[in-house]
Amino acid sequence: MQRKLLVLAAFLAININTFSQEGKLEKGKESLKSTSSLSSSGSSSTSKSSSTSKKSKKGSNKSFFGSFFGEIFIKLFAYTAYGIAIESPFETDGRMHDAEIAHYPYEKSYQGNFIYTDSINYNITRFDITNNFVIENSNLYGNNFDVDFRFLKRFSLDVSYLYLKENIAIKKDNFSLYSALLKYHRIRTQKFDTWFALGIMHVGNDVNKSGFGLGLGANWFIKKPVSLHFSHKWTSINNSEVNNTKMLLKYHLKNYHISSGYEHFKIGVTKIDAFSIGVGVSL
Repeated sequence: MQRKLLVLAAFLAININTFSQEGKLEKGKESLKSTSSLSSSGSSSTSKSSSTSKKSKKGSNKSFFGSFFGEIFIKLFAYTAYGIAIESPFETDGRMHDAEIAHYPYEKSYQGNFIYTDSINYNITRFDITNNFVIENSNLYGNNFDVDFRFLKRFSLDVSYLYLKENIAIKKDNFSLYSALLKYHRIRTQKFDTWFALGIMHVGNDVNKSGFGLGLGANWFIKKPVSLHFSHKWTSINNSEVNNTKMLLKYHLKNYHISSGYEHFKIGVTKIDAFSIGVGVSL
């Protein structure tokens, strides 16, 4: 009788542990739902605002020369920032200034996403569609779907959908991330290109929150038919970080490609390192 009771107790303990086991996705989503207290920072900001109001009165007595040189500094900073982020005067006469969108990477052996040409043999617009299966282990896997619409030589609109699924004992959990980012392709050479992006990212499921999105990336066309792709997309949900980093090796076959590599996901307190394999097409 005692042996049966011990077996029953052990069985119940195992089942209770199974039901209470928390997965990575659940932990991550729970951390995104909680907001950190900002009361202390609010009170300090109130005291700071009173002190700054006093300083502003003193600041109104600035000399003409101080404001004059301050204005020059601001304009110089804005001009420098524009040159770094958009285009410097030294680049306006370079070939990169007029680089066009290629029909697809490696249409010719020496060119990637951009081509230097004075002819009409280039694309006005282009769609890059990719789909990657990602897996950390047999219990945690998902899909990363992305559509990148290129236009006006230097811009593109990137819309993506990430879906992750996790099996914990008899429980199942999932996570979805939507993003829409406007990219500016800053460096546009035939072998190497980079971009940065601004937009919005939204976490679905039971979190259902959106945040300002940032992104950056690069493509290096090493030698036909191989290229290396890097990208990082980031947002903040309730002061917690959500991001997706990709490092993929691509093998190009005309306007198609096969990719494989590494993807990292951060969902609040949760970190996921996944193997990625996928296909893509340029249209």
